[in-house]
Amino acid sequence: MLYWTKGGLDMNVHETGVLDASNINFHNPSELAQRLYFFPLCTGHYYCTERYLVQRQQYDSYLFLYVKRGSGFATVGHKRVKLAQGSLALVDCYAPHTYGTGTGWEILWLHYDGVLAKEYFRLISQGKNAVCCTSANPYGTQQHLEKIYRMYHEENKASEPLINQHIVGMLTELLTHAPTSREMDAENICSSLCAYITEHMDQPLSLEQMARQASLSPYYFSRLFKEETGYTPHQYLVMVRINAAKYYLKSTNLSIKQITQRCGFSSQSNFCAVFRRFTGETPGVYRDDDSEALST
Repeated sequence: MLYWTKGGLDMNVHETGVLDASNINFHNPSELAQRLYFFPLCTGHYYCTERYLVQRQQYDSYLFLYVKRGSGFATVGHKRVKLAQGSLALVDCYAPHTYGTGTGWEILWLHYDGVLAKEYFRLISQGKNAVCCTSANPYGTQQHLEKIYRMYHEENKASEPLINQHIVGMLTELLTHAPTSREMDAENICSSLCAYITEHMDQPLSLEQMARQASLSPYYFSRLFKEETGYTPHQYLVMVRINAAKYYLKSTNLSIKQITQRCGFSSQSNFCAVFRRFTGETPGVYRDDDSEALST
């Protein structure tokens, strides 16, 4: 049985410190969801000023809060944790809690509950009454939250089984990387970042941005990445872009300008210069040279 519900599309947010561009959506779970699934109560995408502050004694749910930009904090009981860009907080809202920002931030958040929510939280927090942490895979967590949010905000409908799947994915990520085993080994860090670079090669990726995705300092991330792959992060990014450009040149009718944009080069002249340095040919000559096999 699939249960579909209308979301609160473009609902106004009347909270102190929340800007007009923000949205909140509410969900009324079905009886099936309350018996079987993890289900959302509300979800939102907030743009906040330094005045944003939430203080509650209790709100019967658990909260995923992901910081897209800016920074803030989360406090449950006597534990206060700073939340930098890319951080994730998992908060037990059955207990007194506070979270906010002193400088402004952009956040994705989800209040959820379910028959197994308390048990999952107990396992992740190792019996403590709350947990705030940095996700070992912040990009993956962000994708789960964004997909749930888009079901309401863009599609205006949400499948409870599919939302349950996304919530389980986030909980599993945190459970797998609980405090005793949360640190990803070097191979997994680099594997995750290689996939991230490939997916975002059309964007201007800086060393600092890639390091944030790995939750590492730029210096340590750069050294670790080269030890594992044999390339610096920038060298790997350029190789990914060149290989993608080769594919587009041999397999599509896209113009040089379109390929430049799709592969993330700053200009056509930059693309041509880098391509020639790596291949010994200009993109145009490479496209016309049928003797060279396609690099896959």
